[in-house]
Amino acid sequence: MIPNNSISPILFDSSGTRFRQNWIRWAFGFFFLSVCLGLVMRSFHVVEIPYFEYRNILHTHSHLALLGWGYLMLIGGMVFGLVKEKDRVKDYKFLFLGTVIALLGMLFSFPFQGYGAVSISFSTLHVLLSYGFAYKLLRVIKSAKKTPATRLLRLSIWFMVISTFGLWALGPISSSLGRMHELYFMAIQWFLHFHLNGWFVLGVLGLILLHFEEKGFKIHWQAYQEWVLAISVALTFMLAVTWAAPQPIFFQINGLAVIIQLVAYFWILKSVFRLDQTDQLLGFARLLLLLALASLVAKAILQGLLVFPSIAVISYSIRMYVIGFLHLVLLGAMTMGVCALVIAKGWINAHSGTKLGWILLISAFVLTQLLLFVQGTLIWLKMGFLPEYNLWLFLASCLFPLSIAFLLAGLRSNEFSNQSISNPKVQLQERIKRETMKKTLIMSMGILGILLTSCGGGSGESTSTTESTPKNEVQADPKGIGEVTSVDLGTGIDASLAETGKAIVDMKCTACHQLNDKRLVGPGFQGVTNRRKPEWVMNMITNVDIMLDQDPIAQQLLEECLTRMPNQNISVQDARGILEFLRKNDEEKAGERDAATK
Repeated sequence: MIPNNSISPILFDSSGTRFRQNWIRWAFGFFFLSVCLGLVMRSFHVVEIPYFEYRNILHTHSHLALLGWGYLMLIGGMVFGLVKEKDRVKDYKFLFLGTVIALLGMLFSFPFQGYGAVSISFSTLHVLLSYGFAYKLLRVIKSAKKTPATRLLRLSIWFMVISTFGLWALGPISSSLGRMHELYFMAIQWFLHFHLNGWFVLGVLGLILLHFEEKGFKIHWQAYQEWVLAISVALTFMLAVTWAAPQPIFFQINGLAVIIQLVAYFWILKSVFRLDQTDQLLGFARLLLLLALASLVAKAILQGLLVFPSIAVISYSIRMYVIGFLHLVLLGAMTMGVCALVIAKGWINAHSGTKLGWILLISAFVLTQLLLFVQGTLIWLKMGFLPEYNLWLFLASCLFPLSIAFLLAGLRSNEFSNQSISNPKVQLQERIKRETMKKTLIMSMGILGILLTSCGGGSGESTSTTESTPKNEVQADPKGIGEVTSVDLGTGIDASLAETGKAIVDMKCTACHQLNDKRLVGPGFQGVTNRRKPEWVMNMITNVDIMLDQDPIAQQLLEECLTRMPNQNISVQDARGILEFLRKNDEEKAGERDAATK
């Protein structure tokens, strides 16, 4: 155990300001690492990266973004916003230190092993520490005056706890039913749904209302409206249920839920805009808050469209929409909202050192969201891809680490309010603290460099992203399951048919598959006609749901990729064009095609 007297001088001063500064610095540090990893993921569409496991980087990115940046900033806003007694703030120091250790453990384990013993241990530690935060904060809220803000914050904390039930369910489901079972994916969706729509959204709204209540504004929001909002969050989980069981009743419940949620959001946002309270904020604080509220409005409108079952299916079938929606909540509502509040409260000064950082952050968010939603809509309308879409998305994403670098530079230069410290001893301790964090971040960035050169031991065998040969493949029908029982390949490549297939692949497949042998979301296409019979390939395209449920090969691939291939409603004729393009791709890249038919 670390003695109190060795921690307190570094983390705390008499006012608790230093603890808050350190908290914010660590949160922005994890934000920087997460956007760097996100940039690496998007580079897969632009350049070929050897010895690199996309799935492991995806897990690292998502954990640092959700549990590092989002969680730390939101829980920190509640600690420093709700706990008024400065000496009581120190009660959270070990929870904070434990959380940082858990996040660093995930950073140094997920890139190399994905979900393994070490990474799962650190993730479990984070969950347990979050219960400690929840217990302490709920006690503070219980003793505080009951206001719309405190009721919302209490509700958001409970949704954070509820979201973790999905994580605890993963182990039993995986061991008893397997990772390809629908319940396994629904457990993941349980965590994401209640974490984003409950914990993040309601937590940010609660902090916004708390800030204005402290300024003397009266927020008129009745207790029953809190229950309506809670019910809407719970019932909108039906969207995830429709993905696994597309029954009309589940679509109807989800449609009712999003209508209820629109009403609940209207009540909250009306309370904010009615008094024109955003005029109390100036400069970047006001701009960021308006952008956060606009993101919430956009989220509510998008969810409102899900009353139509056809659009509900599209919302989780088109990957650009899924990513865009996640970023709308995490980067739009949560990030912009919390950053607006920390500027408004004087916890961060938006001076010259950070002004460019805020401008670049806003630009990166707006540009990437436009690209994602426009491209997703083009796919929906079957109009193909924007010219150089992946390159433009990569370039726009480059603004994220650049913006956070400017903000971190401002934080390291101590551009905080009320930070003037005249005691030389305290100045020395603060300088030691900054150097310690600097070294930790440099070591963390070193992980990214190591990943580009040595991830997987350099041989490429352990991180190969092509389809592995399942152990139970011999038990499967090599032609798969579906109406395609025989395919006439002809003597060569039909160039016209291959061109038709290429257009469909560009429109519907390249978001998850690459044309080389590297896995992106799904396995790379290179060599597929040498491993799989043409009938199996076409049945996988046209009869994907049955194949994933009954075909052993498809189930094994699902277990490896952990992402269920959506039903794109592709006809047999179009699937034949895709097969022809895959044959041509294998001939060009693998030097051989149709080996599975020999």
